[in-house]
Amino acid sequence: MDDRLRAELLSRVEKDQAARKALDAAAMHEADSENLPWLKKVVAKHGWPGASLVGADGAHAAWLLAQHADADPAFQRRCLDLMAAAVEAGDATMREFAYLTDRVLLAEGRPQVYGTQVMRRDGAWGPRNLRDPEGVDLRREVAGLDPLADYLRLFDDYAVQPPLLRCPGCHAPVPFEPPEGDEPVTVTCPECAQETTVRLKR
Repeated sequence: MDDRLRAELLSRVEKDQAARKALDAAAMHEADSENLPWLKKVVAKHGWPGASLVGADGAHAAWLLAQHADADPAFQRRCLDLMAAAVEAGDATMREFAYLTDRVLLAEGRPQVYGTQVMRRDGAWGPRNLRDPEGVDLRREVAGLDPLADYLRLFDDYAVQPPLLRCPGCHAPVPFEPPEGDEPVTVTCPECAQETTVRLKR
């Protein structure tokens, strides 16, 4: 195992998740901008950093960074292709592969397979552009995912209280309406009037 690489992956994901939990637009952008070129170098050198190389938690961290590499869809596709082989070898999980599959397919303008990418429409959460909705729960079961209805219920909290974005200018909390899916949203801070455009990556 490459302990140094594992530690770096875990450190980068810690920063990634802290920024997203705080809805800090500047911190999210900073983390993604730093992580994408770094992960590309890792993949170029090692291939997909699976569990045998960086442990289960390190492999999970690598997947999460790939999920958030939306600025480079071609690289996300490469990660997905490498993960497919890793899943076959028992070096990556089918569950994480399913999430990245949906992410990549939607970025390519194609329907997702597992319904992991959702959006809010008419007051309810639902999957974006889903292929064969009738068969989705069977596909999810094969991937180790809960039924779609149970998964969608996890998002109900988003409708109860509006999320807050941390203004990158004055750091004031700014409530905003969640965008549909991964579409960008522009928020104006009521304290300093600074406009911030952010894309929330789930």
